[in-house]
Amino acid sequence: MNKFFLIVGLIVTTTLFSGCRQVERIIYPTKRSYNFNHVVDKIVEDLDRRDNKDLASYYAADVREKYGKSRIVEELKNAERGLGKIESYRAKEGGKSGHRGGLGETVICWELTIQTNSGEYHVYINWSEGDNSGGDQRLRETEGIERIGIYPEKMDKFDTKEQFADVNFPVQYPAKE
Repeated sequence: MNKFFLIVGLIVTTTLFSGCRQVERIIYPTKRSYNFNHVVDKIVEDLDRRDNKDLASYYAADVREKYGKSRIVEELKNAERGLGKIESYRAKEGGKSGHRGGLGETVICWELTIQTNSGEYHVYINWSEGDNSGGDQRLRETEGIERIGIYPEKMDKFDTKEQFADVNFPVQYPAKE
């Protein structure tokens, strides 16, 4: 009986000090719930191994549902052509697109520079922290990758952004129409 009260006390204390979102991640763990460094390491590992089924699982559930996981996997295969064997990478979190008032979706741009045996590539990932305006279920459905862009170093960053301004698909790469 004492163990039960101890466990309940620990859960209540944890909730008070860490916030409900942290407890929710324990109760509803997903691959998308991990920290930045862990997720980036796994994404790079999946790119190197061409494990696109696992890579697609990092996409937000609503994105996978909208476009279809198999279509995302096929487009990832196309985007990885010419990528080569990954030798090293650098990753940083870029800017956030947020909201005011506490409700809505926050998207963070992750920028990866990947050195491969076939040259340098830039990978841009739009990572959604989830949309909390529709409750916990909506938050879990929208947390994860929204878009990945894979571009060789030779492409000008500004030309790349203009080229893909009208492309509304979660995988972008130079040959994508």
